[in-house]
Amino acid sequence: MPVLELAEISMPLSIGATGIAALEQNIRIICTTLAYSVAMDRGFAHVGAFVDAPTPYDVARLIADITEAIEAKEPRVSVERISLEPSADEAMQGRLYPRIVWHLREGVSL
Repeated sequence: MPVLELAEISMPLSIGATGIAALEQNIRIICTTLAYSVAMDRGFAHVGAFVDAPTPYDVARLIADITEAIEAKEPRVSVERISLEPSADEAMQGRLYPRIVWHLREGVSL
């Protein structure tokens, strides 16, 4: 089962990515794009209402929003689990990054 780790969220785009690399890149794009910021698809990604509100309720809502966005915009993927964790070098800054565990939906082949 593939896991998208914290450090991989900020990787640069790879033009022409294929297979699992393309799926992981699509998931990274969905996670780092706020809704209403894509001109021709205002509903793309997630709303981002969680910014500066790290309460347990908002964290749960963020995980639900990211899960919904990934499964809507990348239908080949099913999200199994998302956790929000600090990176080792930014732990004291209050910044959390998603750790996403996902798998291919049944019948999908790459």
